[in-house]
Amino acid sequence: MEQYYRLPQDVVGHDAALLSFWDRMPAKAQLRLLESGITVSTLGELKLLAEEFGREE
Repeated sequence: MEQYYRLPQDVVGHDAALLSFWDRMPAKAQLRLLESGITVSTLGELKLLAEEFGREE
């Protein structure tokens, strides 16, 4: 079975502002997004997802 690992660019693209915020996100939120099929196109959306995924237990 082949495994495919996503990169931050697969989630947020190559936008400098999104990648900069990505580096400051909680690791738990980063992992959830990398494991999902979600892609994010705006900073507001990324902040909302980071907050939501970062506080989940």
